[in-house]
Amino acid sequence: MKNLILLLLLPIFSFGQIINNFPWIHDFENGVALEQDTNDFADWYLTQGSTSSINTGPDGDHTTGNGIYFYVESSNPNFPNKVFIVYTPRFDVSATPGKVLSFWYHMYGAAMGDLEIGMLDSTGYTALDTISGNQGNQWQLAYYPITATTPFKIKFKAITGSSYTSDIAIDDVMISDPFTVAYGCTDSVSSNYDSTATHDNGTCIYVYGCIDPSATNYNPWANIDNGSCVQNVACDSTQSLIDVVIKLDNWPTETSWEVLANGNVIYSVASGTYDYTQTGQTVHTQVCIPIGDTIVFTLNDTYGDGIGGGSVVGSCLVTNLDCEDTLFLLNPPNFGNTISSNPYISDTCNNDTIIYGCTTSSYLEYDSLATVDDGSCMTLATYGCTDITQFNYDSNADRMLLTSPCTYDLILYDDGGDSWGACWLGVEQGDSLWQFKITNNGVYSDTFELVLNSNDEVYFYYFEIPTPQQNTQQLDIQTIQNSFKLENSYGTVIHQGNNPWPGPNENKLRNYKSALDIYEAQPYCGNECIPVVTGCMDVVAYNYNALANTNSTCYYNPGCTNVGYLEYYTQGFTADIDDGSCSVLAEFGCTDASAFNYDPTANVDNGGCVPVVVGCMISGSFNYNPQANTPSACTPIIYGCTSPIALNYNALANTDDGSCIGIVYGCTDPTAFNFNSLANVDDGSCVPVIYGCTDATMFNYDPNANVDNGSCEPFIYGCMDSTMFNYNPIANADNGSCVPFIYGCTDPSMLNYNPQANTEDFSCIAYVYGCMDSLALNYNPLANTDNGSCVEVVYGCLDPRAYNYDSIANTSDSLSCLYSANCITGAGNPYWLNDECYAWVIEVDDYCCKNQWDTICQATYDYCDGTWSGPLLSRVQPRESKLIMITDLLGRPAKENKNQILLYIYSNGVVKRKLIKE
Repeated sequence: MKNLILLLLLPIFSFGQIINNFPWIHDFENGVALEQDTNDFADWYLTQGSTSSINTGPDGDHTTGNGIYFYVESSNPNFPNKVFIVYTPRFDVSATPGKVLSFWYHMYGAAMGDLEIGMLDSTGYTALDTISGNQGNQWQLAYYPITATTPFKIKFKAITGSSYTSDIAIDDVMISDPFTVAYGCTDSVSSNYDSTATHDNGTCIYVYGCIDPSATNYNPWANIDNGSCVQNVACDSTQSLIDVVIKLDNWPTETSWEVLANGNVIYSVASGTYDYTQTGQTVHTQVCIPIGDTIVFTLNDTYGDGIGGGSVVGSCLVTNLDCEDTLFLLNPPNFGNTISSNPYISDTCNNDTIIYGCTTSSYLEYDSLATVDDGSCMTLATYGCTDITQFNYDSNADRMLLTSPCTYDLILYDDGGDSWGACWLGVEQGDSLWQFKITNNGVYSDTFELVLNSNDEVYFYYFEIPTPQQNTQQLDIQTIQNSFKLENSYGTVIHQGNNPWPGPNENKLRNYKSALDIYEAQPYCGNECIPVVTGCMDVVAYNYNALANTNSTCYYNPGCTNVGYLEYYTQGFTADIDDGSCSVLAEFGCTDASAFNYDPTANVDNGGCVPVVVGCMISGSFNYNPQANTPSACTPIIYGCTSPIALNYNALANTDDGSCIGIVYGCTDPTAFNFNSLANVDDGSCVPVIYGCTDATMFNYDPNANVDNGSCEPFIYGCMDSTMFNYNPIANADNGSCVPFIYGCTDPSMLNYNPQANTEDFSCIAYVYGCMDSLALNYNPLANTDNGSCVEVVYGCLDPRAYNYDSIANTSDSLSCLYSANCITGAGNPYWLNDECYAWVIEVDDYCCKNQWDTICQATYDYCDGTWSGPLLSRVQPRESKLIMITDLLGRPAKENKNQILLYIYSNGVVKRKLIKE
């Protein structure tokens, strides 16, 4: 049973009072419930801890995790759809408007129902919200502004779901001033801790692992220690350090080993310690052994096939690091259940080699092999461009100055396209940590930008983590499909996991367990050397090179520099550098087309042009010109009126004689519509009188008519083509509506109905349905519409009594039926019963049917068909010939009928065929 605090034993609010002091906070820790509705199904309960039903309800209250909360129990009989209602005290916020309602609710369960929140005041009930369905196994915040201006109270209405997994709880109900609601991770331990968050939304990220930086398996991303830290092994003076190196096969959980000193186990690794994520990985374990004791190393496999029972073949090597001795080398890997080394006794050894030198990398004297600094670091290294061919070569530099940082592309691959699941890749450089994974299905690669410096190595950790649904084999396949690559414009610095087959773990990503599983790469961002670029560095110069860092000759006036070309003279300045604009050869001469000595081939004027003087060169002429050098027509003197506006203007006259008469323009035709009696010069404006319809809206409007003669006719629109279906004989304006005659059957129910026809031609043909295949059994020669009923003709024997009766046949082929006499010789052997002679023989001599067909039987048969000569063989004496039976060809008794072949059988064995015709 649940730990229930019964309401009958607890006080409740005095619901008659009105609360107007805020904030009002009720966390139920005082054991006071809210007001219960008396008309609902049952009451809410106060409780502490978890509810008794599994998979529903909170594990504790929201306030402290150990306090009291208010909830609805949904166990039988409280489901389905049962209603539980409670109310807060009455509040008055009229003096302090702008308040908000907030509370925390818990609605976890597969069959979760609804929680309705509303407000009751003098105006009635106002619904604030309805929260429905499973909200997850955590407390959630609800927050609503209060708009009431009169006293009110809050109503909580819980409706259970379809089963017992629909417990609904509330806690920390508050009426207060508005406050900022910021959801996020509020746990500072988490990597996604949000200091601005006011309410935890359950998104905190926790990474379990070793958080001790001094451990060999330190996890930089871990924020919760899981007790897995492994420290470096330090042996004392009475011990030697051995290194156990095992490459795990496909079944790591089967492998175990132990180290014995004088028969006692001093170190062991049990089966199940290694997991499937370590398939193909090499694991180092260092153990201190007592000097002088007898040491035995034993390797075990629970299955019994050693560590070579799969596609990944394991190995094992045990060495004394101090004495450089080999204690054990596994051979072969398929050793069965167990294998042990020979006894080994360690001497007192110290293989720690001391190398003195400069151990500070920023000095020229730095020795990467030195283990102890001897004070030899003297000269600080100078960084700069050490390439003598570069513009910024620094002769004082002794180390190349590398560019840093730069952007790299980290590319994750998923050959299965089913996401990385819970697996992820950690990247570490200096103090920077990143986490990456492919999260979506259908994505086979994803690229992320990383800004890396070129002075520090970058480290990659692959974390092989199963999802709740994955077994070990599925997780192994997950990792086999995953790989990563780091590259930039200088190339790829690392590409791992890209070829996991055919091992299947030839290059499978190693699951991070220790420092041996870390991938390392050295980024390269180029160097700070600047190439020499020679060019003009004056920005106003024609040949200015913005990329140049070493100056060369500058030019400012580009153009044509060749005096033999036209452009040299036409460009208007003297060029100091040829820009390739010279294209037309220069031709010198007079270039003035109006000059007397103009040279049309010249394009550069030589200054020698002579102007043209055109004129009459004959003295005594009206237009004689003594300066002319180019003759023109001479004109004699002609007297007359020289005014072009005069009536009698003489265009040929060049000397006026005072005879000009003024002009009056107009129409001089007295029959014209616009005749002008004062005009003496017809100006061509005469308009003849044109009678016709002058109304532009009429059918016969004449735009040329200027005198209406009353003939106007209105427009009548229609089809004016007498050959058309809709011809209108009174139409005078065709409107394009003509429809041609289309003859055909206009009855839609007919076979040859023509939907386009508008004129019946009485050709309609009624539908006749039936089989139209003349070869079919049920062919209908009258049918014109095939209804799919055709039946194929199948010839064969239709008599079920026949030996070769064909149940599929529907048409008899007359003589196809074969009948068996059911004799001992078998059907059709030697003849079918259809053979009248054979039927007669077995009738008169049943020995031929019941015993065998012998020579007497055959002779009798030959006698019947007329091929026998000589006396008839018989098992009995011939009897007097007497007609004893008449049968049809099948041996059935028959009456003597005309027009039918019948068999007449006589007592002496003679059978005669007869046909009596009419």
